[in-house]
Amino acid sequence: MDSKNYASLCLMEHQILQHVKDALRITLGWDTDAVGPARKVSSVQFTMLSLSRHLERVMGLEEEDGYMTSVRELKPNLYDRAASLRMEHQEFRKALETIMPALEKVDPSDDASFGKVCGSVTDFLARIDRHDKQETELLQAAFYDDIGGEG
Repeated sequence: MDSKNYASLCLMEHQILQHVKDALRITLGWDTDAVGPARKVSSVQFTMLSLSRHLERVMGLEEEDGYMTSVRELKPNLYDRAASLRMEHQEFRKALETIMPALEKVDPSDDASFGKVCGSVTDFLARIDRHDKQETELLQAAFYDDIGGEG
């Protein structure tokens, strides 16, 4: 697959990831009184697991098959940005190693603990949003912006 098609695939995967993030935000916003604490905890766990899996898929595509190597070849001036984004992937993995077990063991009747975990998830989503925006901008600059100059 050529670099531009691969960049398009990455952008599509980011769109799917956005849908999963949106679903998680909806689930986090559920009124516990309306759905019950056990249902909300279960749904947040399920949706967070979906996010974790898809995020790992996207990061793997970017790292292994990746646009990151193509950026170095096509636009060397953008490679430092790509390398910085790749380092954030490790930070995301570490965050998931903390969030996932905390979410898995949370007691639905412990509002304070569940609220704390949900706060961590919300913060994590904000970090992913910033990262995704930067990555999309990088893909655009590397593969689609043709301003006639060399990398």
